[in-house]
Amino acid sequence: MMAALDRVMARAASAAVDRQRGQVSLFDAVDAATPKRVEKSAQLSEWPQHELLAHEKELLGFYVTGHPLTPLAPLLEKYCLHTSTTAKALPAHGMTRIGGMVSAVQQGMSKKNGKAYAMVTLEDLEGTFSVLLVNDNYEKFRELLIPQKALLVIGEVNNDEDKPKLFPTEILPLEDAPPKFTKQIHFRLNTAHLTPELLERAGVIAQAHPGRCPLFLCLRRPAGELIFIETHERFHVAPSVALQQAVDNQFGGDTYHAKVDTTLPERPKRVWQRRGGDSGNE
Repeated sequence: MMAALDRVMARAASAAVDRQRGQVSLFDAVDAATPKRVEKSAQLSEWPQHELLAHEKELLGFYVTGHPLTPLAPLLEKYCLHTSTTAKALPAHGMTRIGGMVSAVQQGMSKKNGKAYAMVTLEDLEGTFSVLLVNDNYEKFRELLIPQKALLVIGEVNNDEDKPKLFPTEILPLEDAPPKFTKQIHFRLNTAHLTPELLERAGVIAQAHPGRCPLFLCLRRPAGELIFIETHERFHVAPSVALQQAVDNQFGGDTYHAKVDTTLPERPKRVWQRRGGDSGNE
């Protein structure tokens, strides 16, 4: 329907213009008595999911068939410390790590100092929250403020308004969260099915994703006991969605496990500057 829309609209506009001018085709009388031939539209495949959802949001203001963040829900659940809902319970000036998709960017100039700023609305699977970027933060992170882009925000929360507002100390693409906040990666394997070939395949996958994160083999015995073996540093990995997919495809969905740093971010230290140079006058 969308592929034929421009053509149909053009024909309708042309017919309307002809009617306004009073032009009548010689064959109008014949055509009026002839059944209209229905023009068949091209059989096209459905839009990709992300494009379909974008059109739904543009037309209706909300999503119908899904949510763009659904494929990223495991990353949000594992690497975010709060959501747009739970962040409301944080104490004043509490620090957190929260993720979402950029849904709106409002830019302007500060009347106070004449510098650019941005008020960004991010949307997660539970609601929305705001991120205010001013001064150096605006210049530092402005290239990430792209609609539909999934971000992870570390910062201080202000809950004085209806929805949480963050003053960020760091912003990064959500897909960059695994290498930054993963402490260990575990491959969970059952000893009942453990073979030299299986271990070799695990090593091949690890070496295809080299990094600095320690890799542990978590061996599960039939009675339920767990044996942890830390691999050599040459098998250290770079945690990523691609690594998890490779492990899941090879060994099943319950094999890959990331041990994530869940400590609350530290509040940045404020730097106080003296006025008047070296005179000591504040």
